[in-house]
Amino acid sequence: MAYFNGERFGEMTNNLAESFNNWVLPLKSLPILDINDGIRVKSMVSIVSRKEDGQEWFSELCPMIEKKLNENLEVGRHWRVSRSDTYVYEVHCQKYNSMVNLKTRFCSCGEWQLYGFPCSQALIVIQHHGSSHYSYVNELYKVEKYRETYSFPINLLPSISKPVRDFGRDVVILQPPLTRIPPGRPRKKRFRKRSEKTRVIKCGRCEKCDGHNRKSCTAPI
Repeated sequence: MAYFNGERFGEMTNNLAESFNNWVLPLKSLPILDINDGIRVKSMVSIVSRKEDGQEWFSELCPMIEKKLNENLEVGRHWRVSRSDTYVYEVHCQKYNSMVNLKTRFCSCGEWQLYGFPCSQALIVIQHHGSSHYSYVNELYKVEKYRETYSFPINLLPSISKPVRDFGRDVVILQPPLTRIPPGRPRKKRFRKRSEKTRVIKCGRCEKCDGHNRKSCTAPI
């Protein structure tokens, strides 16, 4: 986040790979052809489901983004705005002041440039400027782009369990390589990096962070 100059859209670099790894976890113990076909079927079902969800949205932004926009507006509704130039404003927040440039879509807090979505300071300035909030949101957050993303279906394929047809020529059927199965149960979860931190479990009853939860808590009431 410190050295990336482009828009990250609120995503960490390994979030997509981590989500995909958990998504295909039940398929990892299958043969390679079954894994590929299972991923194809899961992707096909997921695309159809998201396509149907997108058809029911009638707002300009996706529901979660629309909710975030309203929350950011609520945060800064008491802030004072001063105008410095045609498109340059200063927002007087509670703890610090921020400079917002609507023409370059810049905020000194850095959040607008990082996520491609106006922060609370920028939204208050846009409202003070008399412009539409939606015109300053990146196109990738809008429902139109969401529908376009899932508009291409995955075509159906014959079952991989059917035998190969004879087309009048020699057909070479690839066999799996000869490998030695290591002892023990096969590992399904990926190896974590040293820099990754595990989530600390906090008990909702005693509010201690020693690894137990409300169900296994033994602290006196």
